[in-house]
Amino acid sequence: MREPLSRNTPSRRDFLKASTATLSALTWGCHSIDRDEDDATILEVMRDAIDIRALPGTTTGYVVRGQGFFPVIASLGGDELAVVHRGGDGHVGVGGRLDLSRSIDGGRTWSAPTTIVDSDLDDRNPAFGAAPDGTLWVGYQRRGGYDKDGEMIVDESIVDTWVIHSIDGGRTWTGDQPLNYTRLNGTSPFGKIRTDRNGTMYMPSYAGPLLSDLRGFVATGSDHSPSYLLRSYNHGKTWGDPLLVGIGMGEPDVLFLPSGDWLLAARFGPLGTCRSSDGGKTWSDFQQVTRSREHPPDLTLLSNGDVLLTFGRRNPPYGIQGMISRDEGRTWEPRRLVFEDELPGRDTGYPSTVRLASGRMATVYYASGTAANPHDMQNAINTYCRIISYDESALLSAYA
Repeated sequence: MREPLSRNTPSRRDFLKASTATLSALTWGCHSIDRDEDDATILEVMRDAIDIRALPGTTTGYVVRGQGFFPVIASLGGDELAVVHRGGDGHVGVGGRLDLSRSIDGGRTWSAPTTIVDSDLDDRNPAFGAAPDGTLWVGYQRRGGYDKDGEMIVDESIVDTWVIHSIDGGRTWTGDQPLNYTRLNGTSPFGKIRTDRNGTMYMPSYAGPLLSDLRGFVATGSDHSPSYLLRSYNHGKTWGDPLLVGIGMGEPDVLFLPSGDWLLAARFGPLGTCRSSDGGKTWSDFQQVTRSREHPPDLTLLSNGDVLLTFGRRNPPYGIQGMISRDEGRTWEPRRLVFEDELPGRDTGYPSTVRLASGRMATVYYASGTAANPHDMQNAINTYCRIISYDESALLSAYA
C-alpha cells in the first residue's frame, strides 16, 4: 500500500525554483562552466598519477552486480562493512529502491543485497551512517511525479525526505517515516552521516527550500540550490537545527578535522571546498578544487592527518580519481590518484571510502552503461558497484 507523502506546502515554490534549475546539473554536472576537456588537459590531469590498483596489496571486487547506484559505505567495527545502494531501476526511475550489502571480511566477499525500503515511488539518494549507540540510519529522498511509463519526471512537487533505521546492524529496518523537520522536507540526503566529538550527528542534504533566516553560508554563483547539515542530538531519533553551508552547492560532505576546523566539499559543476572554524556557524575560504565534471566528493581523514578526496570523473577517461591535502584541505597536491579509468561513460562515480583499524582502506563506486550507450539514465545497463581495497601505508609511501 502506498504510504502517504508528507507535505510542506509553503516551501514548494522555493523547492521548484531550486530543483528545476539544478535537476539536470546535479545529475550530469551540466552547469555552463562544464566543458569537455581537450587532450592537453587530459595529459595534465594524468601526468605522474598514482594508480591505486598497482599498489602492493590492492585487491578489487564487486559489491553487487545489476544494481548499485549511489553507494555509501560504513564500517561496523572490525572487518565488518556495509554499503547502502540503489536497485530496482536505472539512475532515474519510479521502481527505485534502497538495498544494503554486508561484508564480514573487510570487503573481500559480500552478502546478497537485502532491501531497506521499497515504496511504490522512487526511493533514492541515500545518506548512511551509525549513531553513537550503534543504530544505523539511512536518510533518503522519495520521489514521484513520473509519466505513465514511470520514466520522465513531470511533476517536481511530488518529493519528500524520509528516514529509516536498524538496531541489528542492518539486518532489519524499521521506523520508516518522513523527516520530522518539515521545513526541509523535499531536500535530498547525501553521503555519509557523521558524528562529531560531542556525539552530535550530521546528515548532509541539498536542494529543496532555501531557509532565508539562516546565515553564515558561502555562495558559488552557479545557481540557487542550498546545501545543509541537519543535526541530531538524540542518536538520530529526530533531525533538525540545520546549518546552511552554501548556495549553488549540491551533494555536500563534511569532515571534522584534528585542529577543530570543519572541511566541507560539495559539487557545483566541479568540486569546491569551504571551511568553518566555529562549529559550522560560519563558512568561508571557498575554492574550486577539481575540473568540470569531476564530482561528487567523498572526504576521508588518513591516520597521519592528511585528507583524501575521492570523486567520479565524467570526462574521458571516465573513472574514479582522488587528491590528497596535507594541510587540512587548504591546498591540494597536484598529483592525482587513479582508482579506475576504463568506465564506459558519465553515469558513474559516487565513490565512498572508509579506513579500517587494520590499516586497510576500501573505496566503493558504481558504473552503468556501455560504450555504445553510455548515458542511459532510465535503464540499469551493465550496472555494478565495485570495491577497491588497498593499504593506507602503501598509498602514503607512494605519495611520499
